[in-house]
Amino acid sequence: MRSAEISLSDLRSSIEVAVRERLTPLIEALRAWDSADVAACCDWAAALRDLAGLAEMHLLTEVAMHCFDCLDLIAIDGASMSGAEAACYADALAFAAQGQCSGRDLTRYGPLLQDLGTLTGRIATRRVRQG
Repeated sequence: MRSAEISLSDLRSSIEVAVRERLTPLIEALRAWDSADVAACCDWAAALRDLAGLAEMHLLTEVAMHCFDCLDLIAIDGASMSGAEAACYADALAFAAQGQCSGRDLTRYGPLLQDLGTLTGRIATRRVRQG
């Protein structure tokens, strides 16, 4: 039983390292949006969403999902995003990564998640109008 506990602990630790390895460059890229590699950002956001889910980092999972949805609109549909909008996602990711949400109840963070959904929706609508 002891070796299983160590293995589980090691697995959790490696997932947390992988989360940081995707989170840091994604935040940096979003904060320097004009020179960001959108495809890399998409990859980081998708991996971050999945890894945060495995680590039961529920708020980070949700924020990364919104970020990925937006980046997917940009990469696939040709939508555009301003530097200020990208900074909103970067700030939300940095906030969510602080680990203040330890449970599954995200009610307290509803306004943040709603704002991110609204921002993603605006970017999607902008794409529809451009196309």
